[in-house]
Amino acid sequence: MDPAAQYERLTSLRSDSAFDVAASEAAISAQFEARPVVQFDTERQHTFFLRKHFAKNDGHPIVYRVFADETAAMTGVDAIGHCRLQRPANGLVTIADAEVSEPYKKLGIATAVYDCIARDMEKAGAILWPVGPAEMTVPEFKVWWRRSPALVFYYPHRERLGFEPRHEFEILLHGEPRSAGLHGSGTRVLDQSGFRKKLASLTKWVGAKASRRRED
Repeated sequence: MDPAAQYERLTSLRSDSAFDVAASEAAISAQFEARPVVQFDTERQHTFFLRKHFAKNDGHPIVYRVFADETAAMTGVDAIGHCRLQRPANGLVTIADAEVSEPYKKLGIATAVYDCIARDMEKAGAILWPVGPAEMTVPEFKVWWRRSPALVFYYPHRERLGFEPRHEFEILLHGEPRSAGLHGSGTRVLDQSGFRKKLASLTKWVGAKASRRRED
């Protein structure tokens, strides 16, 4: 199965057709109104600030902007990065556009912001979800690989970048880790209910691991 088809399968299995978009957006809006500016620290202990709001007349209405200090964040001037999200759909939220200014790259800002967004979306009943393999940039993939490898382990970026395979996640799509001798009819395919349980378990495991890293 090619990466695009794998992505569609994972996305369809995780989607919730009964998801209430209006209720989720109301919950996100309430969070933003209660705390429009929040401080966050990267893994390298650099402190920055996030300003959150809904953009009007924009196809990507959920906006997170990054600032170097609280005064700039409160005034909304001199942002050093941003992240725009699509409207929640079927319980999933994807990032449409993200960028960090050159002087502030490689400080862990993107990973920390993604973690903040994931927590906000979870409170609103939604899940931060990667874009498809064809749309994902290399910098984005590196962030997802660090924070949620279970969701992007099959993306072609991994091989192009020379990253090691994640055999512990191969079972999601193939029923058992692949090797040179495990191709074709000998590979067991999981039924959808088992697939859902394993995906949910691995996603929780990755989230718990990231949380423990932040607490250490």
